[in-house]
Amino acid sequence: MNIITSKKDCLKIGIVGCGYVAGFIKPITKNIDNIKIVAAVDPILERAIRVASKDHSYTNTEKMYKNESIDAVYLATPHYLHKPMIKQALEEGKHVFCEKPVSTSIEDAREIFKLDKKYPKLKVGFNYQYRYDYNCSNLAHGIREGHLGKVYYANCNIYFSRELDYFNNGKWRTKLETVGGGTLLIHGSHILDIMIWALGEPISVMGKIDTLKFNIEVEDIGFGIIKFENGIYGQVNDSMIIKPRKKRIDDSVELDIFGANGCCSYKGPWPLSSLKWHGVDDYKLKETKPSTPHFKECIIAFSNWVLNDIPFLNTVEESSKVLRLIFALYKSSKTGKEETVEKL
Repeated sequence: MNIITSKKDCLKIGIVGCGYVAGFIKPITKNIDNIKIVAAVDPILERAIRVASKDHSYTNTEKMYKNESIDAVYLATPHYLHKPMIKQALEEGKHVFCEKPVSTSIEDAREIFKLDKKYPKLKVGFNYQYRYDYNCSNLAHGIREGHLGKVYYANCNIYFSRELDYFNNGKWRTKLETVGGGTLLIHGSHILDIMIWALGEPISVMGKIDTLKFNIEVEDIGFGIIKFENGIYGQVNDSMIIKPRKKRIDDSVELDIFGANGCCSYKGPWPLSSLKWHGVDDYKLKETKPSTPHFKECIIAFSNWVLNDIPFLNTVEESSKVLRLIFALYKSSKTGKEETVEKL
């Protein structure tokens, strides 16, 4: 095992899983000086070749690790592969940037957390990219610094539209064992992560999920009431069966937070990201800048974490908070009772 420890000018990355999501990373990283995509793995070789050159494309990770000199992997695989792929990468001495969610169960998240502690010289981070949307950053820091005074409650809405092709192109999304959850985990976890970042640790929930449109094992609609440790309440309404849909950009999220001095309203995601403050002056962090793709900002931040040890927001521990929240909502829907959010 060759662990990368020295300071470098460029992070050499191998991509594992070259489906829809991985298609974004090549154009996004094209003009980033300290990131270089050098290899790719996919069971369908042609998809890997579209991301990396033919000579550096593989159908399994073992061959990539044997033949390529890489510092890190970007895992864009089905959810159920996250834990074994993270374990393999760490054993090979590679840093890991993984798509969300952390895993398909709290038990697996705990094992990943243990692995993260076992390899302290390696970094494991997740692509909860909304934290690198500068409007979400302004919202979270403003709330945490008391810009609205005492916060009472928050409400978030997730409006997504999915059709059968979404599931036909990824059969793993239809099975509970391989995907872990439905629209709350796949779509809602991004903005729920921001709610947690702003409001603190969730302690208990009441949830209700259902499958109204598709013949799948996970929810296509979900609702929840969340209680946070500081007494704040939150509400979530999430659907992936919104009509009509003309184009992907029609998918949207909203987060409203209400406090003693006023309220704030976020709408997104990027590139339609916006944040408005009502009853108080606008809040802006000095270090924020005009919006660029939050995925780009997230992977740049990950590379700076690895190369320069600059703290990264989406660690295993942080990114597991929203997983634990969502699985509490699932449990509550099954029992019909208020359920405690489990600890990591």
